[in-house]
Amino acid sequence: MKLTGYPDAIAHSQHTLLRAERTTRSTKTKLDEIISQIDVAIAFDGELKNDAQRKAKKADLLKSDAYLDIFEAYRVEAEKWEDLEVDHQLLLNRFSVAKLETREAIAHLELNAAIAA
Repeated sequence: MKLTGYPDAIAHSQHTLLRAERTTRSTKTKLDEIISQIDVAIAFDGELKNDAQRKAKKADLLKSDAYLDIFEAYRVEAEKWEDLEVDHQLLLNRFSVAKLETREAIAHLELNAAIAA
């Protein structure tokens, strides 16, 4: 890629990364809401007499389809976000290398011009 193409590619990568971050945070919020609902249900369940019973009930509720589905969605979104972060950093690193290579080429041209003069 030419140096002139990097700013657009970096901006596109950054936008993709931001969308993934928003999706991940939204999914995490839904996950937190389900956990809060479970905690409230346990807190107001009069049949649960001690911590052991409450912990067992919470563990049981965390096996529900609703929780497992949103947890899996969160895990997938978090992995996508991490992968996009790596890809974005790679693009930034490639841009840095391309700039250094261009500077090196300019330095060689200036050196050759100075030797020829």
